[in-house]
Amino acid sequence: MKHKIRLDDSISSPQDLQMLIVEVREYARWFSHNAIKKQVHVSAHAVTPPAVTPATLATIKRWSDGKAISRESFDQLIDALEDYAKKAPTLTITLAAPATTGFKKSLVAWCRENIAPDVLIHFEFNSTLLGGMVVRFGSRVFDWSFRSAILRNVNTFPEVLRRESPSSVEVVNNV
Repeated sequence: MKHKIRLDDSISSPQDLQMLIVEVREYARWFSHNAIKKQVHVSAHAVTPPAVTPATLATIKRWSDGKAISRESFDQLIDALEDYAKKAPTLTITLAAPATTGFKKSLVAWCRENIAPDVLIHFEFNSTLLGGMVVRFGSRVFDWSFRSAILRNVNTFPEVLRRESPSSVEVVNNV
């Protein structure tokens, strides 16, 4: 049973993927333990499943494809997730402020649709960017930050300021 993993957009970074793998392992351990108890007809009190994220439950459900899941299925899922972690291309996106969860999901969805369906994105922030973003992929860096734009045009700022008339400066100061 060979599946292609499709991650939820909330699983965006390599760290998120590692956390997903840990949760799937914990859930698989619980599942296996419960299966053994059922086979030997142990009537001990029911053990509740471990707390896992909705993304983990969705990943397990997509993997099982509506069929009964077995310990072997969990092992295959864990192997597939570990393989995904090794092979997935990773982008680092640096923003001027911490990204909100909604913004991260939107950006991850866009990247998976337009760049690669299995891309992982590590988010960072650096307030000195002033706005925009810097994207790193391997040794390539794409700098679309405001700071970079200002530095590229550092000679034009004095010219723009000189063109300002004293009357417009007075209006701004009086407001």
